[in-house]
Amino acid sequence: MLNAFKLIWNFSSKRKKEYRNAIIFSFLEGLFLMAKMFAVIIAIYALFGRYPLSNAVIAVLTLAVFYIVGVFIFSYKMQLTSMSAGFGMVGDKRFEFGEILKNAYLGFFDNFSVGRINSVLTTTLSEIETSAPSALIRVVGGVLGTVSLLIGLFFYEWRIALISLLGMAAYLLVVNWQIRVSRRDAPKRSEAQSKLSAAALLFLQGIKVTKAFSFKNGDRRLKDAIQGSCNENIDLSSGSIPSQIAAGVVLSIFETAIIFTSVLGYTEFDIYSVEKCLVLIILSFMAFSSMNQAGSVLSMIGILDSALKETNSLTQMEQIQVASPEQHIASDEIIFEDVSFSYGNNEVLSHIDTAIKAGSFTAIIGPSGSGKTTLCQLIPRFFDVKKGRILIGGADIRHIPTEELMSKISVVFQKVYLFEDTIFNNIRFGKPTATLEEVRTAAKAARCDDFIMALPEGYDTLVQEGGNNLSGGEKQRISIARAILKDAPIIILDETTSALDTENEHEVLAAIEELTENKTVIMIAHRIKTVEKADHIIAIEDGRIVQEGTHEELLHRTGIYADFIHTREKASGWKLAN
Repeated sequence: MLNAFKLIWNFSSKRKKEYRNAIIFSFLEGLFLMAKMFAVIIAIYALFGRYPLSNAVIAVLTLAVFYIVGVFIFSYKMQLTSMSAGFGMVGDKRFEFGEILKNAYLGFFDNFSVGRINSVLTTTLSEIETSAPSALIRVVGGVLGTVSLLIGLFFYEWRIALISLLGMAAYLLVVNWQIRVSRRDAPKRSEAQSKLSAAALLFLQGIKVTKAFSFKNGDRRLKDAIQGSCNENIDLSSGSIPSQIAAGVVLSIFETAIIFTSVLGYTEFDIYSVEKCLVLIILSFMAFSSMNQAGSVLSMIGILDSALKETNSLTQMEQIQVASPEQHIASDEIIFEDVSFSYGNNEVLSHIDTAIKAGSFTAIIGPSGSGKTTLCQLIPRFFDVKKGRILIGGADIRHIPTEELMSKISVVFQKVYLFEDTIFNNIRFGKPTATLEEVRTAAKAARCDDFIMALPEGYDTLVQEGGNNLSGGEKQRISIARAILKDAPIIILDETTSALDTENEHEVLAAIEELTENKTVIMIAHRIKTVEKADHIIAIEDGRIVQEGTHEELLHRTGIYADFIHTREKASGWKLAN
């Protein structure tokens, strides 16, 4: 239990002061129970003539007002402060995760599914947001409030206070059992929620395929995930029910013990007066009120413990580190020195040695799976080399500050992703301070201004998630406009025209010419017209550079490049038979 509270406390980070204040308010709220206890004592003593009635009425009313006002003020302050601390704490953590994810290697997203990340950032953090403040504040405040009440009770009647103390200890033992049960089962529930989130995302992203190919059974994975989540929630609840009932039974037993002891003390042992006996009977229902309130929250500790560990696991991802000493880019020349790279045990690039001159156009060709895309992804440090090094302008990219490195590189991906925002903001993503005039200039260069202006809302048109309301060519041109606006000196193009029709390809190639003018360009290419224009061609096969040179040089050599050209020339010469 203490470890769980330590996790919450550490998780709260810079919100510790707010939590500390909320705990103090909770404790002060509990202290006002003393006023209620004094009011009960005075009222009963007055009924038996042991206290002047007129004075008793004034005292009870004063204590009642004192209790009501005090509880209202400190309960309000406690809830407001704890709510602010909870929302602020999780908000801070979400911002932190945003920075962490930005600085993670792409390989992390292969091992840590998007569904799991989504589950942590939404469901798991929402649980922490609402439950952690209550658990920490109610439990600590409840325990302190109960202890203060017991101290007062010890002065009034030590025997009953001792029974209450034993009841408190027994209750905490049962609650600890409850925490162990939920801590055992909560990770299974968390895993089921992650699977549900992943299945829901997969189902929505593939809804077109589901409708077209597997309308009847295409949602099987989602249904299984829903059922799995339901089963784990039921198992968690059913596992904790016995301990919850036991906790209530323990309190009832010790409340009964207080009543029984009070009655015996009056009837058999004559150690209590009738009025004191009545006071003790009433106090038996008050003695455990704060503890019972704290215990209801303690049942969530196991779930919270699992949620916090799941969330903290996200912070353990490997981050891109800038090695010392820092180095800075002096030119746009890119050099690979004996570079090798593996995905796990699968080596995809082996002993790559090549130089890409500043201002040159380099085309990379090779069969599918040869390592072309990986080679390009190593330049902006989407992954780090396993052996060798990559230099840009004489600086090892592992020593270049990330912001400086990324400011020098623009990447136009084969699979374009547009944000669910306006076209204007999607283009301006390349330069957040850009004006509309600058955005339109970039769009005109990318051959997309005309079709954007033809839309009803123009540049204010809202792009649907992933750009689903735009064609492939339109999305590609918008992404090129984004790169033009960024105006980075090094451009990486990943098979940008491979999935386009002839008309869109023509427009995109024209846009690429605007983008790449006076730049250092690395393009994964598959069309003859593109490759022929290259200053430098790299042919990759099985993760190795097998040929390198210009179009004219390689065309007359036997090898992968000549085969590449001849295959495409043959394909372009086909025609339909009459």
